[in-house]
Amino acid sequence: MSKFALAVAALLAAVPLAAGHAAPISGAEIRARSGGGEFRGYGATRRNPIEDMIWRFRRDGSVTSISTIRRRAGPGSLSEEYRDAGNWRVEGDRLCVDFAAAHRDLSGCYVVDGVGGDHVRLIGPVQLQGTLSR
Repeated sequence: MSKFALAVAALLAAVPLAAGHAAPISGAEIRARSGGGEFRGYGATRRNPIEDMIWRFRRDGSVTSISTIRRRAGPGSLSEEYRDAGNWRVEGDRLCVDFAAAHRDLSGCYVVDGVGGDHVRLIGPVQLQGTLSR
């Protein structure tokens, strides 16, 4: 395993400990942050241990997503970009997304843990971390 990969793994392992005071936010708060807002974050996906992503939530219930993964860091680095679109909704106190293609594996419902300010953890089909705000 490369030094970069080890450093990333160590960082990801420490994140849940640092965010130990997280608490789920309500469905009303999820709606307030999501409608016309966006999630900017990262997490481990089937494609890569770290995938950076942006989900843009429109008020009409549609969502677009773009994500980037880096295959190598430094000179000669490689990155790949994925885009998708779908729908979002709030069910109870969970944020639910349905993507049609590249992010189909991210589809499902997520508990949104407020970590502090706009920072959240999304816990569902995969665990993601980032900000959720308008």
